[in-house]
Amino acid sequence: MTRVVVVGAGMSGARLAEELRRTEPDPETMAVTVLGDEPEAPYNRIMLSHVVAGGMGDPGATRLKPSGWWERNHIGMRTAASVQGVDRVAREVELADGERVPYDHLVLATGSEATIPPIEGVRGPDGSLAAGVFPLRDASDCRGLTAHLEEHPGRVALVGGGFIGLEVACALARSGRDVVVVHPRAWPMDSHLDADGGRVLIRALDELGVRMVTGARAARWDGAALGLDDGTEIECRTVVLSAGTRPRTRLAAASGLEVGRGIVVDDTLRTSDPDISAIGDCAEHRGCVTGLVGPAWDQAGVVSARLAGATPAARYTGGVAVTRLKAFGVDVVSLGELADDIHATGVEVTAVCEPSRGRYARVDVVDSRVTGAVLVGHPEPVGFLTQLYEHALPVPDDVLSVVLGRAGAATTDTPSTMPAAAVVCRCNGVSKADLVHAWSEGHRDVAAMASRTRAGTGCGGCSAAVDGICGWLRDCA
Repeated sequence: MTRVVVVGAGMSGARLAEELRRTEPDPETMAVTVLGDEPEAPYNRIMLSHVVAGGMGDPGATRLKPSGWWERNHIGMRTAASVQGVDRVAREVELADGERVPYDHLVLATGSEATIPPIEGVRGPDGSLAAGVFPLRDASDCRGLTAHLEEHPGRVALVGGGFIGLEVACALARSGRDVVVVHPRAWPMDSHLDADGGRVLIRALDELGVRMVTGARAARWDGAALGLDDGTEIECRTVVLSAGTRPRTRLAAASGLEVGRGIVVDDTLRTSDPDISAIGDCAEHRGCVTGLVGPAWDQAGVVSARLAGATPAARYTGGVAVTRLKAFGVDVVSLGELADDIHATGVEVTAVCEPSRGRYARVDVVDSRVTGAVLVGHPEPVGFLTQLYEHALPVPDDVLSVVLGRAGAATTDTPSTMPAAAVVCRCNGVSKADLVHAWSEGHRDVAAMASRTRAGTGCGGCSAAVDGICGWLRDCA
C-alpha cells in the first residue's frame, strides 16, 4: 500500500486528496491522509469576503464538501493537526502533539500567509495584530472581522488595492459600509492594469461606494484613525490588510528542502527531495509563484496522475495567466501581459475607453496572437478573447470587432450557439459539453452541476453561466 500524506487542507490540498481517491478508489492500494492545521474541514477561501459582507452566514457555509464526504471516500481528513517537522530519513511527519505520521510520498500544500506591512501601531506589545486590524486569509480571520464589524459599524479602511482587496472592498460596500482603499501605486491592480484601465476602475469603484486613495502608504494606526505618509488621516475603527501574500515555506526550509520565493519544484512538482512534492500557493515553479486557484488545481491533477499511476509521466508546464475580479457592480479580467509601450515594434494595440460608463478594453496582439488583454466593465468579449488567448488561436483581421465583442458573438453569446468545447468554468476546466453530459445524468440545477462537475466551486464567477445553460437545457427538454 502507498501512503500519501498531504500537509495543508486548503483548496489545493483538498483537491489533491479528491483527485487521488478518484483515480485510485481502493484505500487498500493507496491511503490518503490530509493534515490541516485549522479546526475547520476544507472550505473555499475565495468566498470569505461574501461571508464578511453578510451574504453567507458562517465560513462553514463555504465548505468544499458536505459533512461525512471525506470519511465516505476513505480520506483521512485530520483537522487541527499542526505539523512541526518532517523526518526525511524516516519518512515521517511530526505533529505538535508528538505523533509521527509515516509517508511514502509527502505533498506540501501549506499555502500562503498575509503580508503584514510595516505600519506603526499595527502590532501589539506581544507581536500579534492590534485590536481592529485584520487580514482575511482564513476562517478565523473571517470570524474575528465579522464580530468586530458588528460592534463597530463605521468606516472600514483596506490597505492594498489588488484583486483580493478590491473584492473585499466591494463586498463590504454592497453591505452598506463606508469603504476606503489605500494603495501605494497610482492606480489599483497596477500589476494587471495599464494607467487608463486603472483610472476607469477608480471611477467605477467610486460609483459603487468604494473610495480609492492612491499614491500613499498607510503609516500609523492608533485604533481610531489610519494615518498615511502624506499626512492624511482616515477615521475608522477597522483596518483590513490586503497588501499581498507570501508562500508558507518555513516547514520546507526547516526540513532542508530548496526554497526560493516558494518551495522550489520541477515540472513533476517534486521538490529537491524526490519523495516530497509541493503544490499551490507555496510552490515555486520555473521561478513563478502563482497564488491562483486554477494553476493550483492543475498542479493537484498532475501530482495525482503521477502518484496514482494514471499518467506516471505527467508534467506541469505552467498555468495560463487569466485573472478575474468579479464583484458586485464591477467586472475586471486580465489576460497575459500588456506591452509597456503601446508603440513598440511588433505589437498591435487596440483599445476602447468609455470612462463615463465605467468601461475599458485593451487587447495586445503579436504575430496574430493575443499576448495580453484587460477588460474593465466590458464583459462582451471575455469568452472569445479567453479562448483565443488560452489556445493561441489566430486573431481575426478586424481586432476592433474582437474588442467590441462582435467577433465570435455568433458562437459564444448564447448557450444554444456556444460550442460544446467552450470552457464555462475556467477554475475547473468545465466545458459546455461537460455540463450537458451532467444534465443527461440527472443533475438539473447549479448546485447539482457543481457537485457533479465542480463548476462554480472556485471563484464562483461562472455560476450565472451555468444557471443559463441549465435554463436552456430545461427549455429544450
